[in-house]
Amino acid sequence: MRSFIHHLFRDKSVATMLLISSFIIGICALAPSLFVLVVLDKYLSSGITSTLISLAIGAIILLSFEFAFRQNRASMIQALNRKIFQPIVDALSKKIKDTQLSGEEFKALEKAGAVIKGATNSSITGWILDWPFVLMFLIALLFINWTAAVIASVFMIIMMVLTAQRVNLNLQQDSTANLEIFLMGLMTIVILSVGAYKILECDCNLTIGMLIGSNILASRALQGANKYAKAKEAIKQRDRATAQIISFINKK
Repeated sequence: MRSFIHHLFRDKSVATMLLISSFIIGICALAPSLFVLVVLDKYLSSGITSTLISLAIGAIILLSFEFAFRQNRASMIQALNRKIFQPIVDALSKKIKDTQLSGEEFKALEKAGAVIKGATNSSITGWILDWPFVLMFLIALLFINWTAAVIASVFMIIMMVLTAQRVNLNLQQDSTANLEIFLMGLMTIVILSVGAYKILECDCNLTIGMLIGSNILASRALQGANKYAKAKEAIKQRDRATAQIISFINKK
């Protein structure tokens, strides 16, 4: 992750804007779960239509802010990545033209160049920037439904380990996607089952709205953990490709 931090803070003003945008995105991302919680626990008991309309408008505004800031952040990240990686790609193309290479060497450098070109994609950086706010979801879960926070943490660890060990486990892309869907569904079943038991059998303050809202938060946290693990692997590949290309460019 050291290379990612160095990469991000090459332009401190852009890095600051990206961090502020990510913070706002993280806060706005809480809107759906909080909306469900308040509607089920407050509106249904009061039946005041104006309350529902106000809640819905507020949630829509927050979702709109999240969308707008995500779009703006993506544009900033793409511009930053092009500024950093495009000179490397151009230097590689020039060096290849001036150098005689074997077919194997050319394929290796072409593959590394493709990895670097893919680095201009904003998803990797965005997923890493979202990670602290994924942890914020867990903290919010602790206050809403602590058992859901524990269950989500376990599933997040499992998901991250599987993503990191995908190559060693010989998992194909389709198999990985199917496994992610399975874990997401299994986590929902476990959270709702434990929560339903607590509501009926235990003397606790958990409500139906809190249960469903916590499940939404847990799903967002699991998705964020999965994306973070994938981003870490992608950054490792990018660093290896960058080192390979720079070594080739500097070779006399």
